[in-house]
Amino acid sequence: MNFKLSKLLLITLLLGSFVFGAGKITGGSMHEIPNWFKASFLDMAEDTEEAAEENRHVMLFLDLDGCPYCTRMLKESFINDGPTKSYIQNNFDVININVKGSREIAWSEDETYTEKELAQKLNVPYSPTVIILDSEQNIVVRLNGYRNPAKFKQILEYAHNKHYNNMKLTEYLEKVKTKTVYTLQDNPMFKDINDLSPIKTPLAIIFEDGGCFNCEDFHNTILKNKEVKNAFSKFTVVRLNATSDKTIVTPEGHSVSVKDWIKEINLDYRPGMLLYNEGKLISTKDALLYSFHFKELLLYVANSEYKTYPTYLDYLRVKQDELLKQGVDINLAK
Repeated sequence: MNFKLSKLLLITLLLGSFVFGAGKITGGSMHEIPNWFKASFLDMAEDTEEAAEENRHVMLFLDLDGCPYCTRMLKESFINDGPTKSYIQNNFDVININVKGSREIAWSEDETYTEKELAQKLNVPYSPTVIILDSEQNIVVRLNGYRNPAKFKQILEYAHNKHYNNMKLTEYLEKVKTKTVYTLQDNPMFKDINDLSPIKTPLAIIFEDGGCFNCEDFHNTILKNKEVKNAFSKFTVVRLNATSDKTIVTPEGHSVSVKDWIKEINLDYRPGMLLYNEGKLISTKDALLYSFHFKELLLYVANSEYKTYPTYLDYLRVKQDELLKQGVDINLAK
């Protein structure tokens, strides 16, 4: 089973600072929605029609109180003055939806849902999720999890200029000229392996490129975290340059260049990661994760917890409760 990491952004686990047993959860962050978001009557047909008349798109920002990933993305791209915020204000009607909320939303003439029900319909058990709709209310962009402001702006340009009519987002991002902001860093755990098909033990494939805004921080924080390093020790770890023409053999036995493989799997986030066990893709990391969530994702795959728990979220609820009862403090935002 392939559970996209984006489905893992942990709604019920991002709720501020609570005490459970002897341990406590910290790092949850409350946030306010910008006052320039659209004061919508939550009639999506009406909202998309109004936006189209002004050559704009409707953007749904699905979030949850206490979510540190939501707080960071709101601050960087919607609150702080800069080119991304300006581009959003000029071209998008942004509507906030609380994934646990109770407001009623007219999704269509025949369908009305609460915010929580709509999140379930759209398969959004995590936050933040950004969904962009065209004039016919089709979902033309869906982002699972946090995005850096510069990368987010490129994605917004893809939507506003309607490139979705001609190409996938991953194809567009490859065509967009991006200045080099990151030089790929080595790590002792990285193995230089071109044929991945014989590996049946836990396998982590990390994708980076020179346009990765989050990769340096990934190396300097996540990969230096002791618990993350211990979890990675259970894996064969391969790092690939997402823009490379190098031919590899995938774990499924498919011979392909790295950059073409990225298009096939439609992975736009960097550093993205595929996690395999027993030769099968178990999880796709396609959004930002802080150390605790990252470490537990690795253990979910490496320890074959997916055989007991259908989703990472099911596993994480149990694991988190165990840690708290043991007196372990959990920081969600480090």
